[in-house]
Amino acid sequence: MEEREFNLLDEPWIKVITPSMEQKEVSLTDVMIHAHEYKDLAGEMATQDAALLRMLLAVAVTVFYRYDANGKEEPLISEDDEEDDVEDDDTSGNTVLRRWKQYWKQGRFPKQALEGCLEAWRERFWLFHPETPFWQVKDLNFGTSYDVECLFGNVKESNNVRTRHHFSMTEGEEVNRLSYGEAARWLVHLNGYAVNLKTDKKAPGPGLPVGVGRLGRLGFVMVNGENLFQILMLNLCAHNEDKELWGQPRPAWEQAVRTEQGCERETFDNLPELYTMQSRRISLERDQNGRLTGFRAMGGDFCPLENAFSEPMTIWKEKKGDKKTDPSYFLPQTHNPAVHAWREFAVLLERKEHIPGVVRWIQTLYGEKMLPPDFLLTFRMIGMVYGDQMNYTYGDCVNDTLSMSADLLADLSRAWRSRIADQVEKCQNTASAALSHAASKLSRLLYGTGSAKNGIRDALVRQYYFSVDGPFRQWLVSIDPIKDSPDEKQAQWERQSYYYARKTLEDYVADLGTDIYMYREEESKDGPKRLLTIPRVVNEFLRELGRIYILTEDEE
Repeated sequence: MEEREFNLLDEPWIKVITPSMEQKEVSLTDVMIHAHEYKDLAGEMATQDAALLRMLLAVAVTVFYRYDANGKEEPLISEDDEEDDVEDDDTSGNTVLRRWKQYWKQGRFPKQALEGCLEAWRERFWLFHPETPFWQVKDLNFGTSYDVECLFGNVKESNNVRTRHHFSMTEGEEVNRLSYGEAARWLVHLNGYAVNLKTDKKAPGPGLPVGVGRLGRLGFVMVNGENLFQILMLNLCAHNEDKELWGQPRPAWEQAVRTEQGCERETFDNLPELYTMQSRRISLERDQNGRLTGFRAMGGDFCPLENAFSEPMTIWKEKKGDKKTDPSYFLPQTHNPAVHAWREFAVLLERKEHIPGVVRWIQTLYGEKMLPPDFLLTFRMIGMVYGDQMNYTYGDCVNDTLSMSADLLADLSRAWRSRIADQVEKCQNTASAALSHAASKLSRLLYGTGSAKNGIRDALVRQYYFSVDGPFRQWLVSIDPIKDSPDEKQAQWERQSYYYARKTLEDYVADLGTDIYMYREEESKDGPKRLLTIPRVVNEFLRELGRIYILTEDEE
């Protein structure tokens, strides 16, 4: 076997989708130079695309910070240092927003700049290399040894020999015939979403527990575009959380290989270093015929997530301190596969502080009128749900989108955003209060106890959210903050939500096949026993629903 094999700058390995909806594999150099010609990434699963996007963003930010739109080497400067007499369309300006505008207008990344950034580090992009294999540690002798099927993110497997089981989207013997291109994709995915692993006490380094891969701990959110170039530019986040320049780009391939186990890193001052952080020390293994047989892995670097607002691609949740006197803090809010993306509207857009960095970046672009007025904004939320409490196995993949008019980002649309957040909350109240109360009543009526409440509630809530999911998305996309009346649009949705909630309970009752005149006596706190009947359960539900949605008699 050759010592140097499969250079990622030349060999096809990144899966993309073309405008004609065909899939193809291209090299790292090709995907960046021709990003405007590809619609999107098209890997084996959404989490793989998210991990690869972070790597491509590391390249894009590095090029953006070092070269202007024409490929001329020229570092960025602060807006405060810009000369006042530079015209808006003058390509000699090199502030963040001026440069972004020129890149966007050009519609592609400068080829000369890309080749200059990547070719200078060609030796670091060999998948197999005697000294510096890509994103790996040469001849890693510590950590845990894994079979090749554990490299797949869509294989659900326990590494416990006695209980080993796995389910894969890859059929038959193909799981053991991994091409170098696919191995490279899964290598990037492994670094981002690796399952938890035990510390090797013999390995050098601090040996701190690192948990799952970096991306597995985020409520990952990104912005879609019409092609891959737009996706990279819309997620560039070229300002930090203080709307200032980041530090100079330092992607992993421009740094010395790190080999220590379990290293805590400080908050990063530049995105390429953050996006290429090595959550795992990995070494791919192959036999004499070049067939991949497995890999070794141990804990790598990790960055504390508490109030780590330099991370721009996550939604946040507020946590109370352990004691009443302790201040609250924020952690990434991982995605729940049972929660539709629109139910996260408030944490995405409406929170007064600590909204995702990608949202702040889009708000900046929109505020500077760098996006077209009819721009349809689509957020994509991706996540990994691990298969057990200790996160030692892979589980479900979360992949959802949320679309809306970019006008909703404007300062003048704050009232709109507040109303939308209120409607999301009302949907949640319908599920958690009104339907839950009806489930409790039905359980007592049908079975004499509340033991079946949870099963009935889950069925009702699941059906209700299923019913309103599509209509809510359509309603949100239909909002034109400039032309529409907030009161009319709000009333329009409340009528729909009321209808779907009412229909959910009425359909459930109808499907029971129970005699409508069935009754059961119910204790009353303030009087004689009352008869609990299905009509009474429905009427009480409608009264409670009426307190959430105050409709006129004609609307009910």
